[in-house]
Amino acid sequence: MFMKTRKIYAAVLAALVAPAIQAQQEGTHNESVLVKGSYRPVIEQAEKLNFPARITDSITPMSHTFRYNIMPPTRLKALYEPARIKAARIIGEPATRLYNNYLRLGVGTYWSPLADLYWASTRDREKTYGVQFNHRSSWGGITSYGKNHYGQTAITLFGKYIVKEKLQLLSDLSYEHDHNLYYGFTDNTLSDVMGLDRDDISRSDYRAKYNVIAWNFGVRNMQLDVNKLGYAANLHLSDLWASWHQNEFKLSLSGDIRYGFGLMRDYMGVAYLRAEWDGYTHRFRPEGEMPLGYLPTPITDTLRGWRNLLKFNPYVDFIFNGLQFHTGMVLAWDAFTEGQSTTFRFFPDVVVSKKLMKEAVAVSMGFTGGIDANDWNGLRLVNPYISPNAEQRTTRHYDLSGHLRWSLSKKLEANAEACFSWMRDDLTFRQDANYQLRNVYIPYYVDDNRFTLGADLAFVNDEMLTLRAGGHYYKYGSVSTVDEVMPYRPKWDALLSADVNYNNKWLFHLEGRLLGKMEGDGEELPMRYGINAEVEYRHNKALSFFLTLDNLAFQRYYYWANYPSQKGLFMIGLTYTLN
Repeated sequence: MFMKTRKIYAAVLAALVAPAIQAQQEGTHNESVLVKGSYRPVIEQAEKLNFPARITDSITPMSHTFRYNIMPPTRLKALYEPARIKAARIIGEPATRLYNNYLRLGVGTYWSPLADLYWASTRDREKTYGVQFNHRSSWGGITSYGKNHYGQTAITLFGKYIVKEKLQLLSDLSYEHDHNLYYGFTDNTLSDVMGLDRDDISRSDYRAKYNVIAWNFGVRNMQLDVNKLGYAANLHLSDLWASWHQNEFKLSLSGDIRYGFGLMRDYMGVAYLRAEWDGYTHRFRPEGEMPLGYLPTPITDTLRGWRNLLKFNPYVDFIFNGLQFHTGMVLAWDAFTEGQSTTFRFFPDVVVSKKLMKEAVAVSMGFTGGIDANDWNGLRLVNPYISPNAEQRTTRHYDLSGHLRWSLSKKLEANAEACFSWMRDDLTFRQDANYQLRNVYIPYYVDDNRFTLGADLAFVNDEMLTLRAGGHYYKYGSVSTVDEVMPYRPKWDALLSADVNYNNKWLFHLEGRLLGKMEGDGEELPMRYGINAEVEYRHNKALSFFLTLDNLAFQRYYYWANYPSQKGLFMIGLTYTLN
């Protein structure tokens, strides 16, 4: 009986195993291999798809209202992309030494001193604080124009504190003192117009002084996940007091919130809401004191209450079928311009972009706009020879633009842009007829249309050699002036620059700039051609020496009529780390 039972079990087992054996013979073999060894933790390469959060600086940026742009000498990012490497184990090593301070000193022709000092706290996970000091001035003169002194001094205290890795607090307190002379008149003009000799006047009669104290405070959460709420808020206070009893107080509040959301199951977007309120009060009490050459006309004290500019900017960023969309609008409440009733304004904020040819080509088109307040502090930074109690307005613009970036190789990149702008109360300047010497300017607000066409080509060779060439062409139309020209605006500009880094020991910079002719007040300002160079030798990590050569063509160029420049500026100095 027992033997019979074993035969039955064997037959059943054979029936079950036979199909599996046949399947292995006809198809692939299923095998399992067990390998025993020591465990080695490795961080593998992984690609994370995410929408980057937009982080807004806690420092309220100052609006730059002089709208034509000349390509700034900014550092070009490297165009090459390093090859991917395999993951490796992380081995602990001591932290590298931080140089948390530097002192930069220099002196140049025309008695032009320079001093920069920076100090900050060392490595800390929760807090950072420090101080920065800057001074630049010139004490020279120009033949027939007398002295053309100017000075800029600023000191800033700053700090940052992170609360429980969730909240970031930032703050800074700054003081700035600037002064310059309204030197735009010759000895002959002074004698013919006012019957005075240069020795009969004092430099205090035509010297402008500006003092600005500002405090900024910002808070933002440390949440970088777009699926969770992110927010930031900023407070800005500033007070300007200047010569001839000018005073301007500014209070600004701004903030933004963002949150990610799903879009048609397979896509994702991020919604943003930015808001900003700028409030100004102005006071002007000349008490009979005005710059040299002012015609005796009645002047009364003025005290203006709050001028307000409120802006809301809701927008959404998302990617759909390879197209990147930035879609939103700007809603503004404009109660800033004097003599103008409160106005609600609408501006578009739409940009569509696409990457082609394996991301070698990026194309974008947009229809955007905005509004900016031309306050006293902003006006004097654009034109230092501005008249006291200058008229203030908002500038509005609507821009239809397109941009093309083409990475021809890992070392060569080309950019091209075109923009057509509708401008309302566009800011430029004219000489103030109330000054006999024709050396003081007033804001000149113009309605116009502007077409801008620009291009540049950059070559970067592993940061050892950088070459850049480019320029812009400007065309103005429908200008609301009698002669239908835009004063003090160039028709074109061009730039050619080269940077060489030799063994990270010698640094060379050479650039040539061209600025086309400009229409001044009844005269044409000649083309400006500037050649500048800089050489730096790094002796070690703590000590370096530099030589700066500006305006090597020794041209007496003009930015503003009756204000010639110095013919050349040579400066030599050093940078030293104190510890």
